[in-house]
Amino acid sequence: MSEDSPAILRRVLARHLQTLRERAGRSFAQAAGRLGLHHTTIRRMEQGLGRPPRQPDLRELLSFYGADAGEVSALVELAERASGRNWWDEYNLSESMADCVMLEGGATRIRAFAPWEVPALLQTEDYARALAPGAHPDRQLDLLKRRQAVLEDDAGPLLWVVLDEPVLHWQIGSPGIMADQLTHLLEMAAQPRVDLRIVPYDAGPSPAARAGACCVYRLRPRELPDTVCVQQLDDLSFVNKPSAVAHYTAVLDQTVGKATRRGEQTRLLLERIQDHWRAA
Repeated sequence: MSEDSPAILRRVLARHLQTLRERAGRSFAQAAGRLGLHHTTIRRMEQGLGRPPRQPDLRELLSFYGADAGEVSALVELAERASGRNWWDEYNLSESMADCVMLEGGATRIRAFAPWEVPALLQTEDYARALAPGAHPDRQLDLLKRRQAVLEDDAGPLLWVVLDEPVLHWQIGSPGIMADQLTHLLEMAAQPRVDLRIVPYDAGPSPAARAGACCVYRLRPRELPDTVCVQQLDDLSFVNKPSAVAHYTAVLDQTVGKATRRGEQTRLLLERIQDHWRAA
């Protein structure tokens, strides 16, 4: 059974604090004044940013919010668990990349659309190295392997991916690298927790094409909302507003309607493209 990361637990704690503050009818300014802090500190606290509040501050806030003894005990214990380090902290990731890794590890389901490249969770080492050579490739590949390990966890997420067919025809590295990447996709597509589909050329533009590369994460803690991650030129953005998540989900559902069916239809298309790269 996977344990949620400290980062995910901070989000859970943040959601509880927001709920209690709103239930008590307290403003950010009132809560901040109680602790002698600036109101932005309370806002950050309710976004799960930074370290959890110190236990004396947390107890004071909970008292101010009218939390009962059971709520206080549970949230103090949650804050202690949320105070640890995340395994990815050693990589000095950008805030957005750290959030992406956090969501991967905290998800029960990941739905992804990939119009430009094979998603990171399904990349081979050589494909990843050819795609984004950097100053520290070995460190980048080590991070990638640790991210991909979530798919080997029995309690890891269900991974649902739709690829545009051109992604598999664009040469990244050598033809051999592409052939090996196709082999890996065939192996992953056979896994029970992976649902891989392809929008073929003759299906026309994908409904999700205008959205670009995106993922929708269903998170394990029930307190946390579904979250969309959208890849931009050099950064990631995140949305969890219910109406926006519903829109992205609907567009992904429409895209599935143009894609190959799971199983033999996807396998046959992957094998045909694999044969092309082997002959190149």
